Amino acid sequence: MLPSSKLTDSEPASLAEKQMLPAESNRTFLSAQVVCNLAECEAFSPGYKGMHVPVVVAFGGGRLHECRMHGFFDLDRALAENLTTLFRSVRKLDADDSLSTWDDLTFQFGPRSFLYADETRVLGYAETSQEAERLASKFSESYKKPPLPRGGSFYLIRTGREISRELVQLGTETILGDEVFRLHYGQGSWEWHEDFIAKLRNSSHGLSIFEGSPGTGKTSYLRHLMGLLKDTHRFYFIPTATMGVLSNPDFIGFWAEQRRRYADRQFVVILEDSDAALMTRGADNREQVSAILNLSDGMLADFLRLQIICTINCKAADIDQALLRPGRLLCHRVFRRLEYAQASLLAESLGRTLPTASDYSLAEIFADYASSSITRPRIGFTA
Repeated sequence: MLPSSKLTDSEPASLAEKQMLPAESNRTFLSAQVVCNLAECEAFSPGYKGMHVPVVVAFGGGRLHECRMHGFFDLDRALAENLTTLFRSVRKLDADDSLSTWDDLTFQFGPRSFLYADETRVLGYAETSQEAERLASKFSESYKKPPLPRGGSFYLIRTGREISRELVQLGTETILGDEVFRLHYGQGSWEWHEDFIAKLRNSSHGLSIFEGSPGTGKTSYLRHLMGLLKDTHRFYFIPTATMGVLSNPDFIGFWAEQRRRYADRQFVVILEDSDAALMTRGADNREQVSAILNLSDGMLADFLRLQIICTINCKAADIDQALLRPGRLLCHRVFRRLEYAQASLLAESLGRTLPTASDYSLAEIFADYASSSITRPRIGFTA
């Protein structure tokens, strides 16, 4: 018997659970062989395709029930109070080992009694639905943390043996106040912003293109947007190096599963620096352009209901014209460099004075350098 822990103080099983049904007691069971390809399972965490290795091995083809709960959980305290039942874990250390965090914890409380937990979700696995629910509920009651003031968040899409996602939480400073927003983006920006928010809330799918040179605030605006819509929308970010996932057949299955789990949310997919993926179709990007066309409009879009926002540094005239078709294109916004007068107002609000120049990017203003001498930094979600 496994050692006891804080999470195993359960009530005795009910009589109904202990007794076998009469029909079952007289039934002759034939031996069966269950073959599981463990190479398709994750070692430490459940994937969108199913459970991870410890659960698959323990339950095989037997009875299995899962209960899933979401929140923010104190993994350090959970591990300290259930150390003897810890079955698998991931330890994250920073460069100088001064800060460490736990992730992907799996506890085993019996031959077929498991609980998986990370910072934002807990999954109980057991032979009865009641026991699976008890495991997840008790963990949530014991280790759920009160919500802290927060900005928005997004899910980083990762590829490997399967498509997965990792939560990235943003700070409250990424949400701009109304007046600060106007200073950042200039005249007419607030009216456009309110119109765009309404479109995101009222449209089930579509394509939006944010055009502008590096440092003009495209990514900062997206972070702001994530904070404003955090209670109604889920944002997913696909890095440039992973753009090929758009044409991966498993991608449809991933979205179908996400849609099933979060049916009450609207989904927004961010493709940053997506110039190459949106260019007029050629041998090197034909599949990606076709995938974006299908995801943003048509019958597949009706099923998946994805909003797609692409940021580009090139001119919109250079991208595939099929993407700009009315009915598919929800919004095309050009993020421009601020004229000197507007840039000076923003700089003054930051306690800075800018040398005279024709215009400035936001990156140049915050770096506090003149536009003629600045070396533009790499900015964005992956910076």
